[in-house]
Amino acid sequence: MSDSKSQESSVADLDGGDERDLPLDAVIARRLVQDIIGGVYPPGHWIREQEVASRYGTSRTPVRNAFRQVEREGFILVRPWRGAKVLELSADDTRYVLDMLEAVYGVAMRIAAETVDASHFDELEQMCEEACVLVERNSLQESNAIAFQLGRRLSRWSGSAFVHDVLNRVGSLALWQHRFLDFDVPAARHRQAELHRGLVAAIKGRDGARAEACAREIVALTRSFLVPRVQLQSNAEARAPRKGAKRKV
Repeated sequence: MSDSKSQESSVADLDGGDERDLPLDAVIARRLVQDIIGGVYPPGHWIREQEVASRYGTSRTPVRNAFRQVEREGFILVRPWRGAKVLELSADDTRYVLDMLEAVYGVAMRIAAETVDASHFDELEQMCEEACVLVERNSLQESNAIAFQLGRRLSRWSGSAFVHDVLNRVGSLALWQHRFLDFDVPAARHRQAELHRGLVAAIKGRDGARAEACAREIVALTRSFLVPRVQLQSNAEARAPRKGAKRKV
């Protein structure tokens, strides 16, 4: 399976729930977020109401409601009569998102260590090892999607709907920015794998403080590589000539 196809498959399971119980606008909103994170709609892209309505065989009303939901989650900016524009986060925005994720992820994993039933430990180990193998190969898009699923499932298994919802919102924005991530330093990849294994061991050992410390360090390590890459991308885009701009002679 190619990296892109595997990432799409992983992203498609972000919520891990059954869409049959959701209203149409919620289903459309969920899938739009998945498409944005998966790169179907890149930053700056306009998503048209009629295009989405035709895709799902519905009127524009549930699409408008879906747009409002996705806008509240921080992925798009809705403009009446024009549709929705996928946002372009700055390097500072990315750092702020990761700052929030560090706190939320740390607390969520501490709660998970204290509350998750041991019946989930085998699945937890399997997902962790899959993510670690991929991160060692530098297949980071895939490994990050799996790691995100792991965190979300742990927060759901912990029984706190509030923590689960907050982690999903902040984590989704962070995962979206991971398209810029590349651990081209072997030591960093090894440390990332060690931290994930340490997190799982802490949760299985009911060590909440250790689970929180590992979770926070995972995000901090990601931030140390991701923010500079987002800044480089932003600088490159700022220097690139705009379409239709006249060149000075």
